[in-house]
Amino acid sequence: MRCLAIHQFILDDKSPSIKATCIQLMDELSKTEPLLTDDSNRDLIIQFNLEAGYLCHTFYEYKRAKEHFKTAIKVAGLTLELTGLMGKRTRFQQDSKSQLVLRVIRETDVINDTEGPSSLPKILPLDDETVMDAITFDEGDLSYVKLSPVEQSLVIGMMEDHRRSQAHMEQITEEEVMAYINYVLSQVKCWSVCISALYRRCLLQRGRRRTVERSMMQLEELVNQTKKQDPPAGERLQLFYSAGIPPVWIVQKNLADLLLDLGATGAALDLFERLELWEDAIKCYQRLGKMEKAETVIREQLQIKETPNMWCFLGDVTRDKSFYEKAWEMSKHHNARSQRCLGYIYFAEENFQKALECFEKSLKVNSLQTPVWFTYGCCATASQNNKLAAKAFKRCVMIDTDNYEAWNNLASAYIKLKEKSKACAALKESLKCNYEDWRIWENYLLVCTDCGEFGEAIHSYHRLMDIKDKWSDPEVLGVLVRVVVEDISDCNGKPGTSFKQKLQELFGRITSKVTNNSKIWKHYGQLTNHGTDNSPETQQKVLQYLQKSHRCVVQDVNWQVDLDRCKEVATQSTELADMYTKCSEKASTSMQGVQMLSSAKLMLKGVVTKIKQQHTDPMTEELKPEVKDVCDSLDQTLTEIIDKITHLKGS
Repeated sequence: MRCLAIHQFILDDKSPSIKATCIQLMDELSKTEPLLTDDSNRDLIIQFNLEAGYLCHTFYEYKRAKEHFKTAIKVAGLTLELTGLMGKRTRFQQDSKSQLVLRVIRETDVINDTEGPSSLPKILPLDDETVMDAITFDEGDLSYVKLSPVEQSLVIGMMEDHRRSQAHMEQITEEEVMAYINYVLSQVKCWSVCISALYRRCLLQRGRRRTVERSMMQLEELVNQTKKQDPPAGERLQLFYSAGIPPVWIVQKNLADLLLDLGATGAALDLFERLELWEDAIKCYQRLGKMEKAETVIREQLQIKETPNMWCFLGDVTRDKSFYEKAWEMSKHHNARSQRCLGYIYFAEENFQKALECFEKSLKVNSLQTPVWFTYGCCATASQNNKLAAKAFKRCVMIDTDNYEAWNNLASAYIKLKEKSKACAALKESLKCNYEDWRIWENYLLVCTDCGEFGEAIHSYHRLMDIKDKWSDPEVLGVLVRVVVEDISDCNGKPGTSFKQKLQELFGRITSKVTNNSKIWKHYGQLTNHGTDNSPETQQKVLQYLQKSHRCVVQDVNWQVDLDRCKEVATQSTELADMYTKCSEKASTSMQGVQMLSSAKLMLKGVVTKIKQQHTDPMTEELKPEVKDVCDSLDQTLTEIIDKITHLKGS
């Protein structure tokens, strides 16, 4: 299994055959190997499950990996939990703040302690004038539970599993991961575990201004470790595989990437060329403006030895499709990279049919290419082949279940195929991967509303307002109000009226943030007016909501110019007048009733006057036919209101 893991490391792409063999070996070892089924071999069982977990991560088998890590932590008898302690992080900090730390609880008293190696990699301090090297806690030094090297490697494994499962929460996850790393580094005594923890700290902190310099120097220190004779090989090999140490060329590549980010392009280029990472070397030449030099170097390599990959690199530099075709033929149709690159070129040229053909050939050779499946799906979408797009995105998420963009695109394909229940399920998975993206929530809201998942739609609306404070969608609210008013059952047979309370709470929240949307106030009035509660208080609330809705419509000074707006205002004015009439009938005194009807009269007069002024022909003094019916209706309502006022005053 270790041999296959190293084999995979030296390949450019994930190998389906290696994956299948590794999964088979893991299952066989878990069930049949006597040493791994006897609890007395505690450390051996932990090591096996750690190595199996890392290998599963390599092949995107995150659920299977989690099971292995769970088994390891259970056998170890440890419990890991993140908690907070008061402390200071910066030199000038006056007040203590809650700091995230890892707490380890041991269930048993047994510990197989070992002496540390004669030499550990140098753990470089953070030489910063503001941020301290370590958090100073109010309670003094933390009382860490002493862990054996095997248990320390287990903490790193659990950290990796936690990081991958919480990848969408970037900032929070960084703080959590640092809590794991700090715990290990506080008591590290194994060379392999130290290398692993420091390497992960470098990757984590390389993007921060105050820690990027230390990350670079620490990576250099890790690279230099391979050139030293101390500690001896026997000590270095202890837990070498269980600690999840990357190959030295990957550490060197990360160092080169960091140098490139810092602007040290020449130094990065030297490293890339030494590692024969020509794809990255080409980026350096591009940045230096020396693409001719890149072509020269690659042609020199081709003179030494022709390989399919070198022809692909030449294609990357020249953008000549014939070089990719040559690589494809030279490999006897086994080089997935050549067809993949060709597909990307055709996709950029919007030659989608050609791109699809190239991607199909590439995926036939290697089906574990997640980015290719994703682009294949995008290409199928652009070609209006939604069935193929759904197939491609489905394969993509089967390989990498945390790819929220693929889940979202899969849902879009299902929507176009009229399979809305499947789209809803896909969007749920997308939200598990990225809970903060408002675009996914918006898609989820629309699909839930369409599928009859009204409870989920209301929840989605709340979530959208959490992310975007004043977000609104009056059309969706109109549908949800109609669900309650017409008692439309949801997809599970739950009556629509049962959602009234939750919908009223949602409207209360929306109208506290969005106060200038006429449709929202109108829908709120319709919802409040529905039901058996016809008390004066409820009617007053409905009247207030309709008044605000009407005010939002007429606040545009030129509303009367547009005929459609005229009709909209006329309709709202009639509804508001009807509500004034209802409330006046339930008024406690005739004087209050007269006041309400007088308000309705003034409102109607203002609307009718504006429409007539705008749409009356100055020569013939006749109204335009388009608004005549509207004005007649308003005049009739106004006459009825005036009659009611006269009647009330007379009584």
